[in-house]
Parts: sequence; structure tokens; C-alpha cells
Amino acid sequence: MASASDIARATAENQKLREDLALAYRALAYYELQESINNHVSVRAPSRGGNGDVMLIIAHGMHWTQVTANNLIGVDFTTGDTVEGDGKIDYFAKNIHLAIHKAKASKGITCVMHTHQPYATAITCCHGRLVNCHQNGMQYHDRIAYDDSYDLPDEKEGERIAKAMGDKDILFMGNHGITVCAPRICDAFDDVYMIERAAKIQVLAMSTGMKLVEASDEIADKNAKYEGNSLYAHAHFEAMRPIISKMEPDYKS
Repeated sequence: MASASDIARATAENQKLREDLALAYRALAYYELQESINNHVSVRAPSRGGNGDVMLIIAHGMHWTQVTANNLIGVDFTTGDTVEGDGKIDYFAKNIHLAIHKAKASKGITCVMHTHQPYATAITCCHGRLVNCHQNGMQYHDRIAYDDSYDLPDEKEGERIAKAMGDKDILFMGNHGITVCAPRICDAFDDVYMIERAAKIQVLAMSTGMKLVEASDEIADKNAKYEGNSLYAHAHFEAMRPIISKMEPDYKS
């Protein structure tokens, strides 16, 4: 049984992650990177009662601009039962996210984001890949897996996606969208944003009809391994906090 101090620590960490996840939902909506109510973002957190971990995720049918810290649903990480909050969770959202979290937990992954953002999704609809034609894209050199086999999801979809990701932390899902995994909410948020920027630049460059100028794998690898990338991710996420706080201060509630 958890001690009073352990429960207090778990409750505080749970609330902090709730606020950050709500901020991520609002900030992604600010950038128009969501599609209707059909995408989902989750994070692993200590349960409010200090008894194991939960996966925090949006309630089904809620628009991302309406997400708050305390209307997020907490799903028991082991059983999949709803143990925190009210409302239903999309069956496939729970199935997919829990499976990925469990498969990636040993790698330090705590946050999973699945979106249908337009330019990255456009690339998943083509016979192509995100290439090293711009430094934004080079940041993801050798970090992306590609799954070209689209089908309607079933109860095994989460396991299939996790297997398709392999040792990568990003998956381009054919005819569908992307999934991003990261150790922190800020990292996943920045990856979703920067991948979309890289994809947009690539699509625009391709639309000229001119041949793309691609950097070497060596140069791209240096870009991907640049130690400052995580610092920029944190700074970007924190830069969104005052913007969303001014526009939509209820996200913390």
C-alpha cells in the first residue's frame, strides 16, 4: 500500500502531466495538426492514488480545443480499465496507444501521438519517403519506419503498429497518417510539428517539378544526432504555454 507521501508525489506528477498533455492538445490544434475528433495523444503517468500507472488520453468525441487537465481519462496501464475521469474512450485509440506504450516502455517512451496532419499524411499517400532535402527532414534521418499496408483497424492494430515501428520512434502509416513516440510530451509535440514542416517543404519543392537536392546520409545523420534538438523541443513547447494560457487559460482546469 502506498504511503501518504508517495500518494502526494504521484498525485502531483499526475496533475503536472495532465496539464502538459492538455497543453499539447491545444497547441497541436493551434497549429491545425489534428483532424476533427479522430486523432489522439496520450502519456503514461502515475495514478492519482499512487497505485501503479495510468495512460492519460482524450475522451471520445471531444474536440482538441476543449481538452482540459481534468477531463482527460485515466486508463489503468495494466488492465485497460478506466480508473480516472468520466466519459468513454475510443476503442481503437485505447487499443493502439496501450499496445504501443507497452511495447516501447523499455525504451523510455512515455508519450504517443497519432495524427492525420495534411502534408505528412500526403507523403503516406505516395510511393515515396521523407527525404534529406531540408534540414527539418534531416532531423528524422533513420528515425522513421514506413508501413505501406493499410487496412481497417481491428483489436490487434496496436500490436501491429508497434511491430511495424520496430526500433524506430516514428511511423509513417500508408494511406493514413503518422504516429510519434517520445520520452517526453515536449519531444513528441515538437516532432509532430517539425515533421509536418519538413513534409510541407518537401511537397512544395516537389510541386515545382524540379529535381530535389538531397544531402548525404552522413550530413543528415549529424543533423539527427545533434544534441540541441531536445533543447529546442523543450523550448518550443514552453513557448506555446503563454500563448495558449492567454488564449485558452481553461486548459489547466
